Amino acid sequence: MRLGGSPDHGRYNLFLESADFSLLLPRLVSPGAVSLPLLDESYRLSLLREAECYPYTPEPEYVGSGDRLVRQQMSSFDAFPPGSLYLELRDALQIWLEERLVALPEYPFSTPLRLNSLSLQRYEPGSIGITPHRDGLRYINLICLLVIGGRGRFFVCADRSGRGAVEVDAAPGHLILMRAPGFIGETARPFHYVTEIYQRRYSFGLRQLRDTAG
Repeated sequence: MRLGGSPDHGRYNLFLESADFSLLLPRLVSPGAVSLPLLDESYRLSLLREAECYPYTPEPEYVGSGDRLVRQQMSSFDAFPPGSLYLELRDALQIWLEERLVALPEYPFSTPLRLNSLSLQRYEPGSIGITPHRDGLRYINLICLLVIGGRGRFFVCADRSGRGAVEVDAAPGHLILMRAPGFIGETARPFHYVTEIYQRRYSFGLRQLRDTAG
């Protein structure tokens, strides 16, 4: 039996038809993130039902110190069992991205994209979300955030104060892509934050861990 009570899906009806991928790349350069509607609605609801069944571990409310202090109110889960729709989603998204990347005039990453770090995050209504921060240096190439359910606002900005904030569409079913070191030879990591959580929010993060072998 499939987790989440979902019937088997063919790869091509997991996702909606989307815009020309090459047109999205300039938004990854500046402001550093772009959003597009991606998940088929029936599939999104199956993912949401599965997400609601998992036990979540609260994250520390304060991370870092001094002028690098980040405050967050959320919990997470990453122990996906065999048969999870989230493992299927990882594999399907990897293929979806690869098909579009190889069609570009030039491959945008210094190493092949491999989505090998997965996590679900849950934000409760009234949570502060997470204050401006950057993803860790251990992540490279591309950050993928799929909004599975709930409501909140997602911004990229210039620094930890939130200066120059630009909102990125974080509606349920949307995929947010954000650059990471290795994107077109750059090392920049966009500051970003989540705020105004007024409905329990689930997001699925897919990242690529830097290879530290050797």
